[in-house]
Amino acid sequence: MKKITFICLGNICRSPMAEFVMKDLIKKNKLEEFFFVTSAGTSGEHDGEGMHFGTKTKLESLNIKHQNFKSKKLTQKLCNESDFLITMDNSNFNNVLKKFNNVENKLLKMTDFAPDLGYNEVPDPWYSKNFDETYKIISLACENLLNFLKK
Repeated sequence: MKKITFICLGNICRSPMAEFVMKDLIKKNKLEEFFFVTSAGTSGEHDGEGMHFGTKTKLESLNIKHQNFKSKKLTQKLCNESDFLITMDNSNFNNVLKKFNNVENKLLKMTDFAPDLGYNEVPDPWYSKNFDETYKIISLACENLLNFLKK
């Protein structure tokens, strides 16, 4: 089983959106036995909180299940257990590289899987308030990531 961890700053907007979009794709493709998906934040400032209402609203509008979510901080243990660490932006990519050991060969950026969209980072809807833009990038990247992992 491959373990994928999506990473953003607070683990309330982008990374939980990616977590549940990916879980939904995996379920629709009947691949649940092959993948475990989670998410975490580099800051820990929202530990134990639910996801941002904008993320929750976007997922609900698409009938994507997202029950029992609680934000958590990224740890070395979680890094060690993960096969893929996928960050939403350059800042978090660099933070993971600096703070954690043995991540170089499993650390990627979400936008690596959606190059045609022209983004270098997934914009943070906490600031932009544009959850549709975030979803557009994340959904395409998740589809491409799943296709990559199925090979």
